Amino acid sequence: MHLTLDLLRRYTDLPGDVRAARVLLDEVGLEVKRIDATAPGVPLTLELLANRGDHHALVGIATEVAGRTGAEVRVPQGIALTAGPSPHALRVDAPDLCPVYTLTRLERVGQGAVDPALSGLLAACGLDPVHPVVDATNAVLKELGQPTHAFDADTIEGAIVVRRAGAGERAWPLFAPEPIEVPEGALVIADDVKILAIAGVIGCEESKTTEHTRAVLLESAAFDPVAVRKTARALGIHTDSSARFERGSDFSAPLRGAGRVAAWLAPAGWQVVGPSGVVASWRDPVRTVPFDPEAARRFLAWQESDAALVARLRRYGLHPVPDTEVSATGEVANPGGIRIVVPPHRLWDVEHPADLYEELAKSIGYDTLPTALPPVDLGALPSADERRLEAVRAVFVAQGFHETITDGFHGRALPEQLGFTGDHPLAAHVETANAIDRAYSLLKNQCLGQAVEGVALNARFGVRDVKLFEITRTFHPDPSAPNGVCTERDVLWAVASGTARPATWAGPERVADALFLRGVVEEIAVATGVGLGFAEVEESALPVATALHPYRRLAITHRGAVVGVLGEVHPRVVEAFKLKKLRPVYLEVSVDALYAAAERRAYVEPPRVPPVERALAFTLPVGPGAVPVGDVVDTMREAGGAALVGVGLREAFEHTVDDVPCTTWTLTLSWANDDATATADALNAATERVAAAVLAAFEDRGVARRAG
Repeated sequence: MHLTLDLLRRYTDLPGDVRAARVLLDEVGLEVKRIDATAPGVPLTLELLANRGDHHALVGIATEVAGRTGAEVRVPQGIALTAGPSPHALRVDAPDLCPVYTLTRLERVGQGAVDPALSGLLAACGLDPVHPVVDATNAVLKELGQPTHAFDADTIEGAIVVRRAGAGERAWPLFAPEPIEVPEGALVIADDVKILAIAGVIGCEESKTTEHTRAVLLESAAFDPVAVRKTARALGIHTDSSARFERGSDFSAPLRGAGRVAAWLAPAGWQVVGPSGVVASWRDPVRTVPFDPEAARRFLAWQESDAALVARLRRYGLHPVPDTEVSATGEVANPGGIRIVVPPHRLWDVEHPADLYEELAKSIGYDTLPTALPPVDLGALPSADERRLEAVRAVFVAQGFHETITDGFHGRALPEQLGFTGDHPLAAHVETANAIDRAYSLLKNQCLGQAVEGVALNARFGVRDVKLFEITRTFHPDPSAPNGVCTERDVLWAVASGTARPATWAGPERVADALFLRGVVEEIAVATGVGLGFAEVEESALPVATALHPYRRLAITHRGAVVGVLGEVHPRVVEAFKLKKLRPVYLEVSVDALYAAAERRAYVEPPRVPPVERALAFTLPVGPGAVPVGDVVDTMREAGGAALVGVGLREAFEHTVDDVPCTTWTLTLSWANDDATATADALNAATERVAAAVLAAFEDRGVARRAG
């Protein structure tokens, strides 16, 4: 926000020293990004750290300063307007989106000079003058934070109606080269012929005021912040007005704002004609919050009298009322109790006693409050669940992974890169209201995007061997959840790329692929005693799997239920994240599954004579409808019977046959030989029977045996 120290001094007292004034603003949470002590008026730019609408106004900023200093806040006064019959036919068809709407008629009855203070205010805020009506509305937005808009009365055709836009309806926003389509359901102000303004966002060309305007209908209203934010985002139009409404406006201020506009215009020859029309479904709820001064002193570690604490709250417009109750028998309950009345402009952010403590901390000064450690009881031994997670962490650390910490939010671009758009189950998010940074506008409902981002970030710095893991939480929209918003799930995820294990004297280099992650899951199963298995992926149960390679992924199961997934990241996702020559692999598993009771493992005595191994290689086409290698393994086990005690993977080789992508799987068959009587001929014959069974089952689907 642009302003000057001289301008701010109109509304409250500030230290005369520029440096002291800057420190004061910084300390109350109004960060000074730039300041020029040598320029006239001392221009500065504020970073409004709190996501509060009242900070987008000079009076709101002055109130924050006065909350610390105790100085007077000089609120500019306007002409007192009276509610009565509307000066123009008026109707509000969407009171849920427009709880307060006022309409005031002003006419130009003479010529006069604009108040120099108006021009000075606009210049201090970095605005150029247009003409008196527009300048006055801009000034009131900067002063009081109440957006207003003036329609040229002579351009209105029929009644003014506040309503939702219909499908395909068009409007011509100010400064736009041509009319645009308005999103269906967006709140608009219209007459019988055209849209006059897009509510809370911007006015329209066809009803704008000009130097030739002789009469205006001044709109001053309160709009639903979520509706304004959605409309502004859909249109890609962001104005000072929408910034104010999106953060919650003061529902009691519309008529006062209109009166202040009238006061600015009076010297220029404009006069209010008749009463103001007011349509209001909103009534002040008169919210009160219990306040216990002793609890506040304990919380802040600050000793101050009850009266002094209440006086600090008064500086912010938070006024006390008695909280004494009398029982049916006449006994006084809670004698001396205090409740704090929340003014309308703070209904958006003051709800709990902790909110009052925050105001007190700002008033006293965070640097002034003493440093005090909270009382701490004796520590407790780790719980069984905590020990279980430590065992999981130990597995990852032993495999060379680094534990990371990611945000609980992400922006809209991330799910789009993963292909989670449209009707995809992971396209739905819990959205944060009025996010300051769009990169943090959604509560995350999956971890894959941040995992791949971690690989991409390292790759940009030339680090291609990456192994990361995290235990975190995801949020999934669910109005039926106990909190009425979402269900929360604890998730363990890991990502790896490049080399899982470098070449050493003990063995060759190990690539970080899906089989490597499968081994990590098996290590977790051993470390925790939780029986984790694997199955084919069904995307309906694992929507995140749509961003994994369809032929290099596995579902992770526990007692037949799907609890996670692992696999190679899909090539289109790799391309979207600009990962060149990298094929990252990802796994995630529900933390609840890792808390399951450990399963006792039965001891099986190994045979005196080890099994005898034989190998078979089969070439399987790759693509839709292709035979999964798991079906081949199942057929081999069935054909081998009890004598075939194991089937393992020795090698997988990708190639093409007649331009058809294929994978040749070399599988190891382990034949029992407990009594050391099996002959080579018998084992070879049994192996050939298994091979014949596979070909009989799948040869017509392109499966071929590959000679050694």
